[in-house]
Amino acid sequence: MNSTRIIKFLPRLQDIFFIALFLAILLLGNRMINLDGDLPRHLLFGRIILENKAVPNTEPLIYPYEGRQYVSHEWLAQVVYHLVHAAAGLKGLVLLSAILLASTFHVSYGYLVKRFSLRLPILFLVGWGAAITSLNWAIRPHLFSMFLLAVWLIWADELRRGEKTSIWQFPALMILWSNLHGVFIAGVLALLAFAAGWAVEYLFDPKNADTALGKRLWLALILSVLASLLNPGGAGSWTSILGFVNNQYLMSRMLEANAPNFQLPEMRILLAFIAFSIFLLAFKREKLSAGQGLLLAGFTAMSLMAFRNIHLYGIAAPFVLAETLSETRNLKIIHRLENTLAGIENKIAGSLYPAAVSIALTVLVLTSPPASALYKFDPDTFPVKAAAWLASNPQEGRMFNDLNWGGYLAFSLYPQKTFVDSVADVTGEVTMDYETILTMSEGWEELMNAYRIEWAVIESGSDLAGALAQEKGWQTLYEDETAVILRK
Repeated sequence: MNSTRIIKFLPRLQDIFFIALFLAILLLGNRMINLDGDLPRHLLFGRIILENKAVPNTEPLIYPYEGRQYVSHEWLAQVVYHLVHAAAGLKGLVLLSAILLASTFHVSYGYLVKRFSLRLPILFLVGWGAAITSLNWAIRPHLFSMFLLAVWLIWADELRRGEKTSIWQFPALMILWSNLHGVFIAGVLALLAFAAGWAVEYLFDPKNADTALGKRLWLALILSVLASLLNPGGAGSWTSILGFVNNQYLMSRMLEANAPNFQLPEMRILLAFIAFSIFLLAFKREKLSAGQGLLLAGFTAMSLMAFRNIHLYGIAAPFVLAETLSETRNLKIIHRLENTLAGIENKIAGSLYPAAVSIALTVLVLTSPPASALYKFDPDTFPVKAAAWLASNPQEGRMFNDLNWGGYLAFSLYPQKTFVDSVADVTGEVTMDYETILTMSEGWEELMNAYRIEWAVIESGSDLAGALAQEKGWQTLYEDETAVILRK
């Protein structure tokens, strides 16, 4: 077999990138399962939707908000997660996450390489972006948003540059996105940045502004906003998300809603990239468009305002900044390497490596007993043993529970309702009462009586557990190294 035939079957750089990301996510799968208590709630919500053949419009899982209106803006992702979990367990969810995340950066890298004919510099930039997003890797519906944002940015970039692209694909994708996850708003913001950027350029140089392009950008934006209303919550999805984000009390209680702490070593990767982006913008001889500048500035600001937005920045920033790398081709070593890689990849007759490796690893994980032992809810993180005891010894009456365990307890004990979880509270009322009880602040006993709480599942060794154990009439039913169950 001659060298040409050998080259024909080699993987491309973007295929190697996909495989590396896929493997990295498999290695981090257990961490992604146990990062917070949201996943079990999403799984249960998907089950409820399928059992009832309807999306709940009132809160179904925590009893303080029983009967209160609830807007589910991620119901479709929850159904998908439930179906995958029912078919393949937590292993299946890790595999789905690997496919979504690897595909996100695969498509972004592939588009940027095609546009700028640069492989190594763009791999460096997009790979750095992927590493930034890893700070937010968890098995939650936002993984769908990450992939859809990458696709959306490609379409929006083609539109703003005047390429032949249908504006109808934006509202079509938005209908899907607004039913998968609330970060569909990021897509609207991206189009708004390009449309507003065109308006700025028109304001300063109306003679050279393409009015037809401006109309297409604004029309795509308007159609996308209207399409975002086509979900069970309608405009309620917007009011629910914006209301939650503007709730200062809830935001202050959520670690991921706070600004990133750059004193932490893991946050330096974001800080370094922001600093590097300033250097790239100063180094570039030709300026970016106003739309690109607004997009980069907007997503940078979002990442600095809240930790939860970092994964959006890790996708959008490399996408914009790739254009600043075009002059790296003038470096002799980059020029030679790019020509060599282009010569090799042009001889590759197409690549099935991402699909083939995905299938092979999927079969390996699904049939591997060690994978079942690896991908599980951690008994040190969740009250796994306590929930199993409760399943065999069900308790009547209302419970009080640790907030981070609410989703897991609901998932394990349904239809038993919990007091609170990490998702359901969108006003802050229950969280305030929860904090009062947990910290035994003034009026905590009155609150427990008002909610008619008869038993509790809380952390072993907590101050509240100690206080209840000493209270007349409370007894310990079960205790392990993670959780204690007490009854009045």
